[in-house]
Amino acid sequence: METILLGVFLFGLIFTVLNFVLGFAELEIPMPEFLDVDLGGGQTAISPWNVSTILAFLTWFGGIGYLLTSQTSYVRLTVLALATLGGLIGAVVVFLVTVRILLPGQTAPMRAEDSRLEGTLARVTMPMGGARTGEVIFSKNGATRSEGARSADGSPLLRDTEVVLLRYEKGIAYVEPLDKLLAERPAPSGGEVLRRDSGGE
Repeated sequence: METILLGVFLFGLIFTVLNFVLGFAELEIPMPEFLDVDLGGGQTAISPWNVSTILAFLTWFGGIGYLLTSQTSYVRLTVLALATLGGLIGAVVVFLVTVRILLPGQTAPMRAEDSRLEGTLARVTMPMGGARTGEVIFSKNGATRSEGARSADGSPLLRDTEVVLLRYEKGIAYVEPLDKLLAERPAPSGGEVLRRDSGGE
């Protein structure tokens, strides 16, 4: 039994290192959804039964079991009970560190609306008008972007004019001056909001 427990410990330890290096931690064992832990903030719920927690259980179970077998005179049933308890504690510790410290620090997954250009405020950097293609610059998801653009109604747009992206077709953004848009349309409400990302232009 001592050899088996040592083997379990070494197996768990070696694969824990490989898990850390190769990144198997995201693999999960299929379990009922009610066991998943919701991380909030738009992040996907994580199951407590994943590679990291299982390897932690095996490592702690094998290590504690081996030490108790080799260093004490406890009977086999007592050793297994204490080793199982130690393994569960190890798995819980790893799971709590993952959901309370590691995962909250990761960037939340992007939503479809995060990449949507329609309604984004931009500034003209190259004049446009008629069939002439110009260029606009804007901020999206914290990064400054530039796109080829045309005036939606063909009217000339000078450099530094503040515009709104109305649609995006075949790599070209069609824009309309912000002043004109606000004059023609009622104040946005509900789902129609002009979006200016933080971070400046």
